[in-house]
Amino acid sequence: MTEVLLDDSAKGVRVVDDRERSRYVLYAAGAQVGTLTYRMVGERRVLDRTDVDEAYRDRDLTRILIQAVLADLEERKRKATIDCPAVGRFIRQDVKYADVIDPSHPGIWFGPSAGVAKP
Repeated sequence: MTEVLLDDSAKGVRVVDDRERSRYVLYAAGAQVGTLTYRMVGERRVLDRTDVDEAYRDRDLTRILIQAVLADLEERKRKATIDCPAVGRFIRQDVKYADVIDPSHPGIWFGPSAGVAKP
């Protein structure tokens, strides 16, 4: 089952949660151009790896994918563990998503040693 998280026709971008394959998928102009894989641990999502096709990286699509995922988790009041460096960097730049992080299982790319303070 897939669920649409973002559908921005003006930018030609769509993000879906492909639960059967445990990944978020990013589409640009109808073509799959990126993924963010995850694992479920109870109700918590462990965000593992973000991969966006190199030809699309200069269009800010990595940020769009990560932001759509974090906004969805925040809206659903779900917690996540961050094992993906790109997601960790994103949260360090936009700490408004810090509440998505499971404080008891923050992951390797987030926490006090990463220089991130909760707002």
